[in-house]
Amino acid sequence: MQEQEKRTFNQTFEIRASDDTGDHVISGYAIVFNQPSEYMGFVETIDPGALEDVDLSKVFCLYNHDFSNVLARTDTKTLTLSIDKRGLAFTCQLPETTLGNDVFENVRNGNVQGMSFGFTVEKDQWSEDSEGNTTRTILKFDRITEVSLTCIPAYPETSVAAQRSYERYKRSQEKERFLLWLDLTEKENKMQ
Repeated sequence: MQEQEKRTFNQTFEIRASDDTGDHVISGYAIVFNQPSEYMGFVETIDPGALEDVDLSKVFCLYNHDFSNVLARTDTKTLTLSIDKRGLAFTCQLPETTLGNDVFENVRNGNVQGMSFGFTVEKDQWSEDSEGNTTRTILKFDRITEVSLTCIPAYPETSVAAQRSYERYKRSQEKERFLLWLDLTEKENKMQ
């Protein structure tokens, strides 16, 4: 089973409040393509094709990744998601609850400025430049489980799954270098 990862970044929300119905609606982007993350031991970007054929029919909108703080969900149509050239756009109709009202007010006054998402990866690519800087490109998501409003901006925490994936990549690089060295050593021994 794949471990779920989470990413957080700064966000500019659009907010709408209807005086007639009391509806509070927020919108923005939950995922942005081709934007480098903050440094997490590596830098990460998301390929524009990463969401192709990903099932988005049961995604939750949460407050701070907490499933006891559900704000909306796609299967009830209180959360809508759409993919465009910039990323994964969302529109969330907040519930008329204490949490919904509090979140709306915190977004409106700027206390909540972050958007985050929980996911598993189907395919990624790791690379290292000549200076040893490592980049991970997410080529294909397996699942997007949730999008979250959060007050913690810009990838402040690295998930355990991301660190484990990075460690696997580093081990594979070491193994590759060792096998290359072993192959060269065998060839040298045969030449002698």
